[in-house]
Amino acid sequence: MFGTLSADKRAGVNCLRRLFRWRVMSVVAMGVCALALWAQNPGGSALLVQVNPEAHLDPPAAQLSFQVTEPGELAASQPVTITAWVRALPNQQIRLTAQPAALNGPGGAVPLSAVLWNGAMLGATGGATAAACTSGDFSSGQPGQMIAGWNQSGIAKCTVTFRLQTETGWPEGLYTGRVELSLLAQ
Repeated sequence: MFGTLSADKRAGVNCLRRLFRWRVMSVVAMGVCALALWAQNPGGSALLVQVNPEAHLDPPAAQLSFQVTEPGELAASQPVTITAWVRALPNQQIRLTAQPAALNGPGGAVPLSAVLWNGAMLGATGGATAAACTSGDFSSGQPGQMIAGWNQSGIAKCTVTFRLQTETGWPEGLYTGRVELSLLAQ
C-alpha cells in the first residue's frame, strides 16, 4: 500500500496513524472519566437497602398453674421456654417484659404482686450473648423486665419458672392465671 508513496509521505501517514491512535485512546480515556463522574453524580443510579427493625416472640403469653397442697409451701408453675428474636437498629435497648393479666385461686382473685419468677438463659446468638435472663417479682405493679443487658440484634432463649410467694399461707387448691409477654426494641 505504501510502495508508491515517497519517504516523506510515509512519514506523514505514520504520524497521522500515531495521532489517530492517540485520539482514540484520548476518547476512550475521556469516556471512562465521564462514566466515573456520572457514577459519583448524586442524580445517578444508587442501590439503597433499608433494614427495618423486627421482633418475634414465642410464646406471646404463659399460662400459670400452681397447685398448693399445704399452706406456705413453694408452689411453682412448669418452666416456660421463651424464645425472643430481634433485629434492632443501632443503639436500641431490647426489652422482654412480662405482666400478669389475672390470677385466681380457691378464694377468688389473688393479688398479681404474689407472683415471682426465676429466669435462666438456655442459649443466645448475636447481641443476645451479652444479655441475661432475670429473676424478680411484680410487686411494683409494672411489667417485669425478663432480660437485662440486651442492646444488639440476636436471639435469646430463656427458661422461666413462675411461682407464688411463700410468705402468705395460700389456701390449698389450684391457682391459675396468665402472664402476657412483650418484646420490643426502643
